[in-house]
Amino acid sequence: MKINGYEYTQEEVLEALREKGYLILPFRTYDEEHIHGSGFIMNWYNTQCAVKGDETPSDENVWQNVAIKEFTKSFTKPKLV
Repeated sequence: MKINGYEYTQEEVLEALREKGYLILPFRTYDEEHIHGSGFIMNWYNTQCAVKGDETPSDENVWQNVAIKEFTKSFTKPKLV
């Protein structure tokens, strides 16, 4: 996974999330693949979620999404004043 221009392994990211107080839990979710007409195929897969406090595992707190939110730094041009 790439964060701030550097490549990190899943293990490195999960360990950093644990150090920030996240609990890593298994999670089963799916994505939908559109087929002709109005049909969809649900492709199920297992992943992990990073949760804190009273959060429950969901698509919003899949570990990659949480890592991007926690560790991405915005690079902005500082003011000269």
